[in-house]
Amino acid sequence: KLFWVACKDLQEAHYLLAVINSDILYEAAKAFMSRGQFGARDLQKHLWKLPIPAFNPNDPLHVAVTDAGETAAKGATRQLAKLRQQRGKVTVAIARRELRKWLRQSPEGAAVEAAVSKLLPTP
Repeated sequence: KLFWVACKDLQEAHYLLAVINSDILYEAAKAFMSRGQFGARDLQKHLWKLPIPAFNPNDPLHVAVTDAGETAAKGATRQLAKLRQQRGKVTVAIARRELRKWLRQSPEGAAVEAAVSKLLPTP
């Protein structure tokens, strides 16, 4: 599936990228999601039910989320290149699995989670 969101600029895109790909958002959206054989699914149908603040470039927290998202995106690009170098052709499923694993274990991923946790605190 392919979904897209029109963003005003790259800064807003990195902000949304960080929020949407965070475990914080996933955990918050679980309550709305249908359950399948492999757990909660169809995040894209429910993530907008959460109180994700509209991007404000003058808000220091939003800028921190943006910076963390941009750094993580650059790291993910490097990781994908390494993965392709190691394995050759990489399927979308493998790339997704390996990049999510990397994100959860990397300092870049930790920075995203820390910033988004301040933006979307869990109850």
